[in-house]
Amino acid sequence: MDSMDDLEWTGTASHAGDIMASTNNNINSDHRARRHTNAGSVAATPAAVSTRTLPTYGMPSGDRYMGPGYHSSDEFGGILGSPPKAPSDRTTAYNINTGAITSEKPGDAPLPAHETIEDVEITRTRRIWSAMTWALTWWIPSPCLSLCGRMKRPDVRMAWREKVAICIIIFFIWCILLFVIIGLGLILCPREFVWTMDEVSGHNSEKDAYIAMRGRVYDVTQYLNQKHGVPSFVASKDLMLMYAGLDVNASFPIAIRTACSQLVSQKADPNYSMYLNVADVTALQTFPYTHRVGTMPSSKELSDQGFYAKYVLPTLNLFKKGDVVWDYKWVNSMHKDQGKYWRVINKEVYNLEDYFATIEYPGNTESKWHFLSNHIENIFDDKGAGSTDITKEWDRIPWSPSELQANYNCMKNLFYVGKIDDRHGIRCLFTNYMLLAFACVLMTLVLVKFITALQFGTKNRPITPSKFVICQVPCYTEDEASLVKTIDSLAALEYDDKHRLMFIICDGNIVGSGNDRSTPRIVLDILGVDPDYDPPGRDYLAIAEGSRRHNIGKVYSGLYEFEGHVVPFMVVVKVGTIDESNRSGNRGKRDSQILLMA
Repeated sequence: MDSMDDLEWTGTASHAGDIMASTNNNINSDHRARRHTNAGSVAATPAAVSTRTLPTYGMPSGDRYMGPGYHSSDEFGGILGSPPKAPSDRTTAYNINTGAITSEKPGDAPLPAHETIEDVEITRTRRIWSAMTWALTWWIPSPCLSLCGRMKRPDVRMAWREKVAICIIIFFIWCILLFVIIGLGLILCPREFVWTMDEVSGHNSEKDAYIAMRGRVYDVTQYLNQKHGVPSFVASKDLMLMYAGLDVNASFPIAIRTACSQLVSQKADPNYSMYLNVADVTALQTFPYTHRVGTMPSSKELSDQGFYAKYVLPTLNLFKKGDVVWDYKWVNSMHKDQGKYWRVINKEVYNLEDYFATIEYPGNTESKWHFLSNHIENIFDDKGAGSTDITKEWDRIPWSPSELQANYNCMKNLFYVGKIDDRHGIRCLFTNYMLLAFACVLMTLVLVKFITALQFGTKNRPITPSKFVICQVPCYTEDEASLVKTIDSLAALEYDDKHRLMFIICDGNIVGSGNDRSTPRIVLDILGVDPDYDPPGRDYLAIAEGSRRHNIGKVYSGLYEFEGHVVPFMVVVKVGTIDESNRSGNRGKRDSQILLMA
């Protein structure tokens, strides 16, 4: 061999940690270079070549740079902490003359020169995060990222996947918030089409007419425009408007045998002549006509004993809007304060006023008028001593299933008036209270910040501090106009120039978009630092992993004059090690803050 240029140095890249190198001798022994060669690998070639591995920087331990579109099972093995696979037979080479890192695997792109050669230990936290990243982005194939996204290196693809994973997590958090704000309320309190009698009473006009009958609400606005009655008695619109906004049970009575066919036999009422007495006499006087079967012989419908089931309900069901609801406190007041026979069973409201008015009528002495079970009469006629909600008492009645069903059907047909209104219960108001609590917390924080920002007193200038004030400015890719504005505004502060320091940290030797110089050069030119001045680099431990923990910074200092102020400044430029080629020196704002505190 006549010269070093004739030397070719080759090797085989194997499992992570077999080949490591570092060009900085100031790093501790864990980062020292290690090279392995195969026997008889020295030969004369035109260009010198050396074998090197690539940094993982948090990639799974089995993952190495294998070219565009390559994705091996080693990535998953590294994530889950499984043992490394057997050494690979793939060779990666570094050309000393061209400065390009290449791979013997076809399709691999050249890598940046001067990359750190080491095997970075993966922490448990990193393995968990990597597993989560793959779980969220498994549906994005690596070949697509290599070919379409031009991400040839595994570490670049992994960084892109991490960003996508963060976006997906943010999306899921927003979905949870939307569910809490919108969906949770609908689950805890489903939307119901219900009306109180006060709400029904407001619909009493020609263009908006509602009625309530046996616990249900009907919109009869369009029904009023249709022809009704018989030739001998025509129901005009004005007459029908008298029903709008009211409970019309008294105008549509049902024969007891029709409503309670299982409790009242044909023998007890062969002609369907048993009707309940109406306890509220004023209700009868409210309506111009009572639709009782047999009262109008010329009407075919009113001559049919099934008038209510065959004609009334099918017609009104076409206009049904929902159910009538009652406030429990009002029902309880009717029971306790007024001695009425209003009770609640399984959130259903029943009014037995007409039943007790019928059995207490002097002319109704026969037992057929006591068609309901004695248990029901005893529960309702409690002299105000019992509870308004008699669900427990109802469940404890010792009757057969058939008897239970017969009494329930009879009560539902004759005495059902609606349901309990639970729209104002804790179940329905929980989400409203929760959102109100969140809003109160946010408003409290804003108010506290506002109050703390207020300055009470007459002095406009701040008191001269007895201690030094450090104004830290982190820089990355800002343009010259932004930097000038920031530095000048700090220099113009009304603090004593002798007791403050502008501490500017340039986080990497980076040229921002649209800039013709690097960010550190722009800062130094603004501050008037001599371009020929080049201070020595200072080693320090940064907040990073592996070899990136080692960083080098250069320190500049001086005085900056602006509008009569002469302010001391100190500039720290993170230049990085000689092995870095991409964003050299960049370690993030957290590292800059720790650097200042150190």
